[in-house]
Amino acid sequence: MDLKARYAAQRLCRIIPAVLGLIVLTCCAPKAAVKVTPPTAAPELEDKAAEAEALFKKGCYVGFKKAIEIYQELSARPAVKNKILIPYLKTLILMSVRQKELGLLDNKYVQRAKDVVKNNPSLRAFAPYVELTDTMAPKTKGIMRDINVVGTVKVVADVLKNVQLKDDMRLKAQAEDYYAYLYVTFFTSYANYLDQREELSGFTKLFPDSILFKYKNATADLREDPKLLEALAGADPEFYEAYYHLGELALRAQNLVEAEKDFLKAMDGIPESPQVTIYLGSIYMATEEFEKGLDYYEKTIALAPTYRDALLGKSICLSYMGKYQEAIEVLNKLVAMGFYLMGESHYWLAWIYHELKDNDNAQLNIEESKGRLPTNNEVFSLAGTIAFEKNEFDKAEKEFLESCKYGGNTEALFGLGKVYAQKQKWLDSALFFSQATVAVGQSQSIVAERLRQIKISSLSEERKARMIAKKEQQLKVLEATKATGYYDAAAGYFNAGRRTEALEMAEKAAAHPQFKDMADQLIKKIK
Repeated sequence: MDLKARYAAQRLCRIIPAVLGLIVLTCCAPKAAVKVTPPTAAPELEDKAAEAEALFKKGCYVGFKKAIEIYQELSARPAVKNKILIPYLKTLILMSVRQKELGLLDNKYVQRAKDVVKNNPSLRAFAPYVELTDTMAPKTKGIMRDINVVGTVKVVADVLKNVQLKDDMRLKAQAEDYYAYLYVTFFTSYANYLDQREELSGFTKLFPDSILFKYKNATADLREDPKLLEALAGADPEFYEAYYHLGELALRAQNLVEAEKDFLKAMDGIPESPQVTIYLGSIYMATEEFEKGLDYYEKTIALAPTYRDALLGKSICLSYMGKYQEAIEVLNKLVAMGFYLMGESHYWLAWIYHELKDNDNAQLNIEESKGRLPTNNEVFSLAGTIAFEKNEFDKAEKEFLESCKYGGNTEALFGLGKVYAQKQKWLDSALFFSQATVAVGQSQSIVAERLRQIKISSLSEERKARMIAKKEQQLKVLEATKATGYYDAAAGYFNAGRRTEALEMAEKAAAHPQFKDMADQLIKKIK
């Protein structure tokens, strides 16, 4: 190797350690931190979140529903997901509570709340609220579903009777109307499962300007305040639950026209409510608009397929419409479901079979109904009628007398008149026919008052005309029925030798054109 090459090699050997050292130092030297910029929420997402919050603060069903739709959309956006999780969860809980307060069975919102808590351990503090909401019984009218008493007892023991949890809930309730509303709701709803009543009146005074407590104070059980409800509806046209409660108040006052108007308004904003539709179905059945009643009962069943009261209402409408086979199918379904409304179901089956002249099946069902409704005068009067038509006069007498024992009705009184006429107990027959005319007169007064209310109502002229015609026809039928009672009473008194009473009854019968000739002949015999 020449001198030049040897020199180059020696230089390389001296450079390599220095380079390696530099590499080692470079690798071991601390690196400058790399700044990671978190994703920034776009302005439109921030606006959406603010919109949802404003909707939540409306404090009403529609507001909660719209807020949840927005939060559901935002929960899929990483830029705002963490920011909206708590308000989203709080809205889900409050919406689920409001649904229970309005008698809705939909559990999708409380299920979403469960999922949010499950997927976000940092929100575990909300778990008791979700659990209580899930177990809380909905405020329904009638038999919509069975209540899990065992499950309810366990939740109450685990949460409301847990001193630490209860103290934590109470502390939060004193600081924020949201928690105060839930606290009052839970301790009211579960009051029957607690060892003693919780004093709750102080919370309603803590937040006098809270929309939640304005609603709470307006809807205290059976003490609804119409002025507070009207104020809520006036301040926010989307506060549809106010109309729901106003409808209930109108029903209690037997103002069917006002109740119908309020429930139809409530239905505009809460179409998912089987409570609204069953109320409307019941109103139309009471006004004898059976087609409309049937329509709303079917709407109710579509929302709550096992709502027994709706199924019974549907069967009654079908019965009055003469659709007997369809009604029998619905009633048989109710009987197969068991437990509840069995007496009523068998009564209507007996009523239908009696209309179909099938008194064997009618009697089987009325006997079943008697065992389940042992103090119902309608049940025993129908049982008496069926027995009478089967020539079982002793049994008919017993059934009619049992009906009278529990208040009686025109069917039972007329029935006893006919039974004693068959047995030639003329004075007894006359006395019961005479009593029957008094009962018919009372029915006439009731129908006449309803007719008066219809005439002065705000119903449409077309609808009013139909209802007036129906009531006027009912009054004609009742007048003829009363004349029948007068004539039969006159005959009974005449056969019993009581000519004075016989003449009085016969003259009253003669006032009706249908009985004038027969009554005049009887009057000649009496005189």
